[in-house]
Amino acid sequence: MIDYDLEPHTVARFLKQHRAKRVGIQLPAGLRPFWPKIAHTVRKSGSTPLFLKTCYGACDLADLQAKQLGCDVLLHYGHADMGLPTLVPTLYVEARVKRITLGAIGLFAKRVHGSRIGLFTTVQYVEHLPRIVEKLRELGLKPVIGKPGPRTKYRGQVLGCDFSCVKQISKKCEALLYVGTGRFHPLGCAIATRKPVYIANPLTGKLSQIGGLSEFLQSRKAAISKAASGRRFGVIVSTKRGQARYALALQLVEKLITNRRTAELVVLDEVLPEHLADYSFDALVCTACPRIPIDDSPRYEVPLLTPFELSVMLGERPLEDYQMDEIVRTDFGKI
Repeated sequence: MIDYDLEPHTVARFLKQHRAKRVGIQLPAGLRPFWPKIAHTVRKSGSTPLFLKTCYGACDLADLQAKQLGCDVLLHYGHADMGLPTLVPTLYVEARVKRITLGAIGLFAKRVHGSRIGLFTTVQYVEHLPRIVEKLRELGLKPVIGKPGPRTKYRGQVLGCDFSCVKQISKKCEALLYVGTGRFHPLGCAIATRKPVYIANPLTGKLSQIGGLSEFLQSRKAAISKAASGRRFGVIVSTKRGQARYALALQLVEKLITNRRTAELVVLDEVLPEHLADYSFDALVCTACPRIPIDDSPRYEVPLLTPFELSVMLGERPLEDYQMDEIVRTDFGKI
C-alpha cells in the first residue's frame, strides 16, 4: 500500500483551532482504504467524523453538504486548494506520497532525444521534483518546470482541466516527462501540447510513453460527425463549485439555436449516462469536468462533445487545431 502523508498533526491542530465537534470528510477513491486512520485522528481530537460524498478534485467540494449536516469544518483529502470560497472552514490534506523510486529516470535518459525536458506531476509528488531535477541534470539533461496555472498551487503541478504549467514550456522542450501513475494527466498534456510525453512511474520504476494520439483524434472526429446529424442537443452544466460553467453553457445553447438546433440546459451534480438516457437527446455537450467527454464517452449512447468539439461541428474551428477543454474564470456564472 502506498505510504501517504495524511498529516495527522496538522489535522488535529485544525480541529482544535475551530473547536470542531462534527467533521465532514471527503476522500477520493484512492484514499478510501485509509479511512480508519483518518477517523482515528478525528476521534482522538474529540470530534465526530462524517464521511461525505467522494471527490474528483478540489473543484468538487462538499462544503454545502457539510453545512447541511451541521459540520463545523471540512477535511478535503488528496487535492491542493484551488482558491474556491467555502461555506465552512476547509483544510486541504494533499496526501503526498512519502517515498518514491527514481529507477524510471535513468531509463528515460537513455530513450529521450534532445536535452531540454519539461517536467510535470500531480500534487502527490511535487515535493520530490527538486530531487528529480538533480537526477536529470546528473544524467546530462536540462529539466524545465513551468509556473502554476490559474487552478494549480505549485510549480510543475497539472490538473485534468489545467495544463498551463506544461503549455508555457512545451515549445522550448524536446519532450515532456510526467512523474506519477496512470495515463489521465499525461494523456491530457500530450493532446494539449502534441509533444512526446513519457511517464516515469515513481512507485514501480517503470517507464512508458503516451501514444495513440492519431487514434484519439479519429475517435473524436467520429463523435463530431455523428453529432452533426443531430437536431436535439443537451448542454450539461455542473453544480460542483469549481465546474459550474453556467455562462459558457448559455453561450453554447444560444450558438446551437442560432445554427437551427434545439438545445436545452441540463443541470447535474454527477454526470452519468443514466441521468441523461431518458431525455432522448441526439447529442450532448459537456461544460462540467472537461475530462468526461474524453474519458467516459464510450459509456454514452449518443455523442458527448467538449465545447471545442462543438465549434468544430459548427465549422468554426478545424479539427487539426484540436484543443483540450480547460476551465477559465470567464466560463462561470451563477446557478
